[in-house]
Amino acid sequence: MEKRLKEGLEELAENPVQWGCQLAPFTSFGIGGPADALVQVESGEELNNLLNFFVDNSLAWQFIGRGSNLLVSDSGFSGVVLLFGKALSQIEILSDAKSVDIRVRVGAGCSLARLLNWCTDNSYSGLEFAVGIPGSLGGAVVMNGGAWGGEIADIIDSISVLSYHSGAEHLERSELDFRYRVWGNQGTGEKKRIVLSADICLKPGKKEDIQRECREYLAQRKVKQPKGTRNAGSFFKNPEGDSAGRLIEASGLKGKSCGGAMVSPVHANFLVNTGEATAKDVYKLMDIVIRQVKKDSGVHLFPEVHFL
Repeated sequence: MEKRLKEGLEELAENPVQWGCQLAPFTSFGIGGPADALVQVESGEELNNLLNFFVDNSLAWQFIGRGSNLLVSDSGFSGVVLLFGKALSQIEILSDAKSVDIRVRVGAGCSLARLLNWCTDNSYSGLEFAVGIPGSLGGAVVMNGGAWGGEIADIIDSISVLSYHSGAEHLERSELDFRYRVWGNQGTGEKKRIVLSADICLKPGKKEDIQRECREYLAQRKVKQPKGTRNAGSFFKNPEGDSAGRLIEASGLKGKSCGGAMVSPVHANFLVNTGEATAKDVYKLMDIVIRQVKKDSGVHLFPEVHFL
């Protein structure tokens, strides 16, 4: 990156810029090369200034949240990677806790684990399905993350977003095109909307009931999902009326390996890093799975994981 761009970025960033930052430690896969720069963003104003700087200077940029559903290439990312700081990770009650619907504003950088713990401590129900899901609320909105028949779209009331094209916007639930594992009208390029916060609706509940439901979901996760290996969660989207894991297992691919990447013997829809996997290994294994399932079942699997 040119000296003038480095100086401009350092002037705009509230936190120290991390230059040539290895991205593998910032992903649940533990895979990926360096980014030119990494910036932890603390405010909407800072983000707006950064977006203008990126566009004006034709600099590539990408938010990675907590990197829990992401595969970064071995060569890394030629551009600026953004993360949310603590100031954009806060939780705030917007309505009377005694009301039928409890509205809560949550910063996009807040982890789902922290948010669920907060909900449990306050006896607020509605997020139990997210137990064990890694990542941030912002990432969950973008992916319409979910499990056990629930998804983020079920509890969203509105979101606050920012884009270079439209500036700050507050979008109601009716304006959001949520579909299976995708927020359909996020936009791309200069129109790409970045989630700053989300207002969610919860219900009063009993702490012991919330804890029991979470324990039950976690127990099922421990049985059905791999432990002790790094991964990006469910790798492929489930085809309508079927499960990607079932199709992959039916093709006899459990335990199939490419270099350090392997189809988990525990759950076939998890591609895991056995220790020294590269992104190239994962790409090769993904291609094998897609081609074999297509050949055996006639179904084309599409990745749920994002690529950088």
